[in-house]
Amino acid sequence: MKHSLYGLSARDYTLAAVLFLAEFSRGAYFLTYLPLYSSEFPGLTVAAAGIAASAHFLTENILKIHAGWYYDRRGRVVLQGGLALGLLSLAVAGSFPGPFPVIAASALMGAGFSPLWVSIIAEVAPVDRKNRPLLVSLVFTAWLSGAGAGLAGINFFISRGYGTAFAVIFCSLLAALTASLFCPPPPCSRESSYARESVLAALRQVTSGRILTLFLLPGMFLQTLSASILLPVLPVFATNNLGLSHKHYGVLLLAGGAATVAALFPMGRLVSSLKPQMVLSCAFFTASAALSGLLLAGNRHNAIIWVLVMGLSYAAVLPSWNTLLSRAVPPDQQATGWGLFSTVEGLGITIGPALGGILAVSSGPGTALIAAAGILMVMTLFYAVFPLDSLL
Repeated sequence: MKHSLYGLSARDYTLAAVLFLAEFSRGAYFLTYLPLYSSEFPGLTVAAAGIAASAHFLTENILKIHAGWYYDRRGRVVLQGGLALGLLSLAVAGSFPGPFPVIAASALMGAGFSPLWVSIIAEVAPVDRKNRPLLVSLVFTAWLSGAGAGLAGINFFISRGYGTAFAVIFCSLLAALTASLFCPPPPCSRESSYARESVLAALRQVTSGRILTLFLLPGMFLQTLSASILLPVLPVFATNNLGLSHKHYGVLLLAGGAATVAALFPMGRLVSSLKPQMVLSCAFFTASAALSGLLLAGNRHNAIIWVLVMGLSYAAVLPSWNTLLSRAVPPDQQATGWGLFSTVEGLGITIGPALGGILAVSSGPGTALIAAAGILMVMTLFYAVFPLDSLL
C-alpha cells in the first residue's frame, strides 16, 4: 500500500526507521556516550574509547562486501541477524565496561552493523525501481539525521545519568531490530542467479564494466577524500582564520548538516527529472566554489552562508552520484556492489584526514581547503565532459 507522501510504501518508511534508529544508537554510543563515560569513570580510558570506535568502523568496513554478498543470497535475515549481533555486542560492552571487553564488543558490533547500509539501500532503492533518486534521498536522510540525532540528542539523557543514557541507546537498537522483524516483506524474493558464486566471483561480476572501474570508483574515492581532508583542519581553520568560538563552530556544523538533510528530498526529485550527471557536475562545482568562498569568508556571518551552500551541494551530490553508480551494478548483485562502494569510500575517509593534517602542518590549514576545492573542480570538469549518461 502506498502512502501519499512522495508515493513511498510502508516498507520503505519502516526500513528508513530501522536505519535511523540503528544509526542513532551507534552515533550516540561511539561519538558521545563512550568518550564522555571513559573520561569520568576509572577502568576505561579515553584512548580505549578511541580504539573501540576505530575497531568498530574498521570491522564494519572490512566486512561490508561480504555482508552485501550474503544479503544478495539470503535476503533480510542477514540484516536482522546483524542487528541482533549488534544488540548482543552492545549488551556485553555495557555489562563489562573494561578496555578489552569494550574494544572486542565494539569490533563485534561493527560486524553486526556491516549489512545495515548495504541491505537497506539495496531493498529500498533497487537499481530498477522508479524514482530511485528520491528513494536514495530517503535512505540518506534517515542515515544522516539518525547519526546526528544520536550524537547530539544523547547529551540530554547523559545529564540524567549514564545508566539512563545507555538504556536509551540499547532500546533504540532493540527498536531497530524489532522494526526489521515486523517490516512488510519485499515485493519479490532475493534469490540470486549467482547464488553459488564466491565473493571474489561476485566482485568480478560487479567490476566487469570498464566504466565502473576506470571512472566511477576512482571518482567515489576522490569525492570522499576531498571531504575527509577537511576533518582535522576545519576546527583549526574556524578558530584561527575565522575567529570562531567552539560554540559558533558547532552552530556552523549544525547549519551545514541541517541544510543537507532539508535539501535531500528536493534534490532527489530534481535528479529524477534531470540528467544525474548534469546535477552532479553542478554540485561538484558549487561545492568547490563554497570551499573557496569559505577560505575568503573572513567572519562567521559569511562563513555560515558558504557552509549552507556546501550543505546544499552535498545534498545534490548524494542522489545524483548514487544514481550513476546504481546503473553500473547488476540487479542480482546490488548489495555486493554497495558493499564495494562503501569500502572504497572508507578508503578515502581513511587517507583524507592524514593528508589534511600533513598539508595543514606544512603549509597552513588553508592549504587543505585549497586541495579539497581543487579535487572537486577537477571532478567538475571531468564529469561535465565525459559522457557517462550515455555509456551507463
